[in-house]
Amino acid sequence: MLFILAMDPLQKILDKATAASILSPLPTRAAALRAIFYADDAALFVNPVHEEIVALHRILLAFGSASDLRINEDKCVAYPIHCQQIDIADMLGGFGGSLGSFPCQYLGLPLSTRKLRRIDMQPMIDKGAARLKIWKGRLMNKTGRLQLINSTLTATATFFLTSFAPHKWAVKKFDRLRRNFLWKWRRKLMVENVL
Repeated sequence: MLFILAMDPLQKILDKATAASILSPLPTRAAALRAIFYADDAALFVNPVHEEIVALHRILLAFGSASDLRINEDKCVAYPIHCQQIDIADMLGGFGGSLGSFPCQYLGLPLSTRKLRRIDMQPMIDKGAARLKIWKGRLMNKTGRLQLINSTLTATATFFLTSFAPHKWAVKKFDRLRRNFLWKWRRKLMVENVL
């Protein structure tokens, strides 16, 4: 909660810097917000202009001195969007961090400059499915299996759907995985009893 309270002033500082023309406004199609915060992670959007990147770095340093919430430059990654004609590595010289490219992962979500494909979403589905092993279902009653489904697979799907529109194939895949874990173990157990 303390972190969330501290991030509001940073957002206000960035808004004031934009109003004072220190940072130029972002195209509304590119990003609706200049900064997005989640727990102790931040995604900042800035136009690829050297002076603006230097100004943003100074703002973050001043904010870190005032709040003691400093950026970890070793974990910073810059992801250029449509900057083919610009030397981003030279522009980011004093900012620190590394240079990344799309598609990428941010807080476990696949991010891309184009529409997500199945191959981009499949690792998330596989990760949720890996937590639901059939042998675990044999050791639990129905309530326990339902609780495990909701805390792993349903939570993963909900987290994904907070940022992206649902794809019909993904919804069907999640539903099939949940249904199989809830009921499939019983069929396997019944077959073993018959043998």
